[in-house]
Amino acid sequence: MMQNGSINAALISAAGRISNDHLVMNNSALTDLNRYPWRDPKHLLRLGLQDGSEHPTSTNRFVNPCTSFLSFQRPSMHFIPLSFTIALLAVYASYTSSADANGTTILTPDIDAAINTILADWNTPGGVAVAVVRMNKDGWKIENKGYGAAKVDSTKIGSDTVFNLGSNSKAPLRHPIDWSPNIERESQSADFVDDEDWSTITDLMSHRTGMPRHDFSYSISDDVPSLVSPRSFDMIRKPVSMISIYNQRWDASRYLKPSTDFRENPQYNNMMYAVLSYLPTAHLPDEPPFARYVKEHILDPLGMNSSTYSFAVANATGNLADGFARVGINVTENPVGPGTTRVLPYLTPGVTEDGDALSGPGGVLNTAVDMARWLQMLLLKGRHPITNATIIPAAVIQTVATGISVWDGNADTTEISPLLYGGAQIQSTYRAHVMIEHGGDWLGFHGQITRFPKDDFGIAGLTNDDTFGYELKEVVKFRVIDSVFGLDPVDWSTRYQVAIAAAAVTAPIAPAPPNATQPLPPTALARKYRNIGYGADIELCAVLDARRSASPTCGSLLQQLNSTFPDQIAGMDLVWDWGKLGVSYVVLKHFDGGMYNLTGWISLPIVDDPFMSVWAYDAGLDVGLTAKFDIDIGRGTVVGLGIRDGIWGSGTVEPEPTGNSVEERSEVWKRVECVESSYARNLACEKPRVILFAPS
Repeated sequence: MMQNGSINAALISAAGRISNDHLVMNNSALTDLNRYPWRDPKHLLRLGLQDGSEHPTSTNRFVNPCTSFLSFQRPSMHFIPLSFTIALLAVYASYTSSADANGTTILTPDIDAAINTILADWNTPGGVAVAVVRMNKDGWKIENKGYGAAKVDSTKIGSDTVFNLGSNSKAPLRHPIDWSPNIERESQSADFVDDEDWSTITDLMSHRTGMPRHDFSYSISDDVPSLVSPRSFDMIRKPVSMISIYNQRWDASRYLKPSTDFRENPQYNNMMYAVLSYLPTAHLPDEPPFARYVKEHILDPLGMNSSTYSFAVANATGNLADGFARVGINVTENPVGPGTTRVLPYLTPGVTEDGDALSGPGGVLNTAVDMARWLQMLLLKGRHPITNATIIPAAVIQTVATGISVWDGNADTTEISPLLYGGAQIQSTYRAHVMIEHGGDWLGFHGQITRFPKDDFGIAGLTNDDTFGYELKEVVKFRVIDSVFGLDPVDWSTRYQVAIAAAAVTAPIAPAPPNATQPLPPTALARKYRNIGYGADIELCAVLDARRSASPTCGSLLQQLNSTFPDQIAGMDLVWDWGKLGVSYVVLKHFDGGMYNLTGWISLPIVDDPFMSVWAYDAGLDVGLTAKFDIDIGRGTVVGLGIRDGIWGSGTVEPEPTGNSVEERSEVWKRVECVESSYARNLACEKPRVILFAPS
């Protein structure tokens, strides 16, 4: 949900994740809970060009780097105030569009017709807002337009429609930071490894810690302290120049498995930005929180008057867009068919101007007008387009745009070069033009903010089509870009639809073999399981008559699900109430031995149907996920539960974990003995290899 895409951190993601600014929407790097990690142009097209030889679900292994990244490690780095850096990243997440100026019209009637045709071809119940800016010898040309529906009542998208950007700014730290050297370890008493294994701020911003997304570990009730371990807090409170955060050792970092070695491969993770957004507050607790600082020192001075972190403020304007989802699409008839439209509720309505734990990963709400202003500032290297005042130091703009790691080294299309990731900014070339961009995704919204610094041109696209919004904003973006540069338009719409059609032809879940064994019945597996990195314990319930349940909790849950989601639990063996930001309920169906197929859904209220109260929305738990119980056959007891086949969101790392045990082969893992151990003891627990839930 969040995905990357998503704009990630206010600091870094701001620069990269401003995509979802058009309607009021949330582009959190929580992409992020990015529910569409595989949908970047290169990997999506790769799937479409492989004649279906690759299993479609494998695309979920790829993470769209345009949803939010940040890196500040350059040998010649200047000392830059952290507050500016964070603010910049946050601003990247929300651009604006202004009134027209002199110059040739960009959003011409021909472009209008092309965009409307694209929306019709994709059967979208929503639409898209577009902001474009271009500077020439006569000054600025600034345009913004809306296409399609902003709300369920058919209100049209306009320049004042509010979207959630996702990438939020980080808390202010007014101390200079040198990003190039490694941050030395602060606590000599910590039972960790050598100094070279400590993460720097640059590592966190550029996603080089080795930790995958672990998006399903987030809860709506999370605050920053719940995402950061007490020991890391002690380190964060030290002077910024001495900040030491060991490779993923905050929050889940102690209990979640890395998918690659430290600094080996980029692995998108929104927790990085939650930590970064807290650094200023931890270091200067008397200063305003990150979100408020960004608004007061960046957004407001730029004149981005519609930009806010507060849902209540955005909603009070009456211009907040509805997010739309499609369910029940007949993929055989048309993989991008209309299906049944559902209006998505805003996922985090309680957030104020002070922000929350996800404000670093994403949370700015703004309009196309504001996005245009943001694009102008970026093209002017941090200066206000009217007053010429410095809003963000030019060195920061340059730093976050400079590639640090290769996100995708293969040019899968002739139009787009390999991708270089900096600080919540992706640099590449499009048809021989240098392109810097970042995307953002949140439940109900997708966006992309793109600029061509050598051509003095920028474009932002925001959409409220949750199901195919990622593709829509890309298709619209490229159509406008091709026109601006006088190039024959590439048929990106057909390319994306071909890829989606290929992905829609998923292999059915294999039925259990006729001689399948079941070492323990579901009732014996119905226990409480613990993984501290994933929050509260989960209680697995055997799907039986509620009156036969082993616990009052399971009895109540089954009674509720039989009433609200009978189709989802029919024929299932086990279920649990996870209550996560990205998934509400998870069900297991026995396959063979201790192996079960796993799926889940988000329970959402129906706001536009008087006859139904809730509905089940695909939670991004893709077909092919499996869970395996580690069973002690001799004792007839269960040791733990491991989940694998993509739940951790490993991005560029394709191989699954290997090993001889369930623990080693899982992506989520927690040993039983680790439940009772302390932070400082039992180093075996400090280096989990898989995501496993151990009975508590």
